[in-house]
Amino acid sequence: MGYFALRHRQWHKLQRQYQRLQAVPQGVGGPRFTLPFPAPDTPLSACRILSLDFETSGLDATQDGIVSMGWVPLAEGIISLRAARHMLVQSPAPVRATEVTLHHILPEMQLRGMTLDRAFDTLWQALPCPIILGHGTVIERTFIGQYLARCGLPEPPFIWLDTLKIEQSQPDSRGMVHGSGASWQLAHVRRRYGLPDYPAHQALVDAIATAELFQAQMYRLFCLHTPTLEQVYLLSR
Repeated sequence: MGYFALRHRQWHKLQRQYQRLQAVPQGVGGPRFTLPFPAPDTPLSACRILSLDFETSGLDATQDGIVSMGWVPLAEGIISLRAARHMLVQSPAPVRATEVTLHHILPEMQLRGMTLDRAFDTLWQALPCPIILGHGTVIERTFIGQYLARCGLPEPPFIWLDTLKIEQSQPDSRGMVHGSGASWQLAHVRRRYGLPDYPAHQALVDAIATAELFQAQMYRLFCLHTPTLEQVYLLSR
C-alpha cells in the first residue's frame, strides 16, 4: 500500500471511530463532540483546537494520579484566554516530594480540588471536536487512556498535535534528536522562537505557552500560507 493510501486509511479509521462514538447513547461518560469530524484537508485556521496540559503525581498512569489540569482553546488562529481553565484535582495517589517541588501543589491544596470524574466531565465539555494540542503529549494521552479504560469507555479518536514532535521533525533539528546536550523542554524550545520564559509546571501556564509556541511554529513553517490539519498532524507523529 502506498504512503498516501495508508495515510488516508488511517484518517478514515479515526473517522469511523468518531461515528461509532457519536452513536453511543447520551448519558454514557466520555467526550460528546458537538462538531463534525474534521476532514484532512480542513484549513488549520478553521479548526477548533484545545491546548491541554496535566500535572501529575508521577509518570505511571496505572499508579499515579492527575493533580491539576489546564487548557486554553484556539480558534481561527486566536488563543482564547477568556475560555482558559485551570483545575486542581483530588488524586488518590500519594504525591511524591520531588513532584511537589515541580508543580508546588500540596496535598492539602488537592483536597479543595475537583473529583477526577468531575474534572474529566468538565474537560469533555470543553472539547467541541477531537483536536488536542500539547508539548510532548505522552502524559496526557496515557492518563486519559487509563481513565477511560478504568471507566470501561472506548478511546475517542483524538487528533493529537504535538509541538515537541513538530520541532523534532524540522531539518535543522533532526541532528539534535539523539545528540548530547539537546533539550526539548517547552521553555527551551520557546527560546528558539524568541518567546519569553514563563513559570514551568503550572498546567494552565504550560497550556498557554504551548499554544503560543504552536503559533510561532506554524508561522515559521508556513509563513502566510495556511496548512491543512493533516499536514500538521503528520508533523506531530
